[in-house]
Amino acid sequence: MTFSELLTPRLVLRRLRLSDCAAMFAVRSDPRVSRFQMWEPRSVEEIQSFVEGLQNLEPDTPDTWFQLAITLRESGLLIGDCGLHFPAGEPHQAEVGITLAPNHQGQGYATEALNAALDYLFLSLGKHRVFASVDPRNRASIALLERVGMRQEAHLRESVWCKGEWADDLVFAVLEGEWRARRSAGDAGEAN
Repeated sequence: MTFSELLTPRLVLRRLRLSDCAAMFAVRSDPRVSRFQMWEPRSVEEIQSFVEGLQNLEPDTPDTWFQLAITLRESGLLIGDCGLHFPAGEPHQAEVGITLAPNHQGQGYATEALNAALDYLFLSLGKHRVFASVDPRNRASIALLERVGMRQEAHLRESVWCKGEWADDLVFAVLEGEWRARRSAGDAGEAN
């Protein structure tokens, strides 16, 4: 099945395009964003190469990240990206990651985008468990994961080598049944 896009009231999550590269570099290279990111692209050309590599990729391909542009529905402006990781040997699980430009944080966009990604992973791709990895110093991302119903499952001490130092890693997750129950109750964090 060919991926098209995910629509929310204010956002479109779609395939990254070569025309997105400069805007994506601006977001990803901002020190406020890159501080807790494993991937910090060094140039627009590096992002172009990354986006070119995604052009023939479809979601649910084992051992890949399927990266989506997060754009404003009204203007088409790229405000971030959302990654969907499909680990090899784990066909019933997926990982999510989200990056948002600082001037678009605190307005509920990340919650809206992550809810759309979780809906897609559970309802369209039939995943059983979705997880996310976050640096414990990234309080805003932890609050986001909790807001969409994910719970902390692990705190791994100094388990990730990132930017010249060992960092802790928190693992959050939600199960498909928990997600469905939360969606049925109408409490999926849309208020924020």
